[in-house]
Amino acid sequence: MRKLLIHSLWIILFAFQGCGSKGPGASELALQITKSVHNYLGTPYVYGGRSPKGFDCSGLVWYVFRQHGVELPVSSYLQASVGKKVDFSELLPGDLLFFRSGKRIDHVGVYIGDGTMIHAPGRGKYVRKANLDTDYYRRHFVMARRVL
Repeated sequence: MRKLLIHSLWIILFAFQGCGSKGPGASELALQITKSVHNYLGTPYVYGGRSPKGFDCSGLVWYVFRQHGVELPVSSYLQASVGKKVDFSELLPGDLLFFRSGKRIDHVGVYIGDGTMIHAPGRGKYVRKANLDTDYYRRHFVMARRVL
């Protein structure tokens, strides 16, 4: 019953969030960052990577935001303390999404609108888009933050 309720809440949030690729209220800088992160689709995952030769999740976020003059910490755990927390229903392109598979935050992605993010998912994989409406992301989602 609890699992069904959680799934239903996610469906409601997606249905009413109204977040397109140019969501209302997204700053011009956030839209530029969202556009820039697309440039790294297909880049290989490299643990600790912070360059177009290879990224880990937080390195991708750090690098793309830095290209636009926004300094962030390097780790996803520390990135989760920057900016202001936003409800999932209020996501805008450029917001950061944080996940955990253990006791603390260990993954971050950039929300690009329409219920999707771009992230560096892990060893043996490449920077890619991900649909947030999956069991995995629903179970592991912790919070979203807006730094712009």
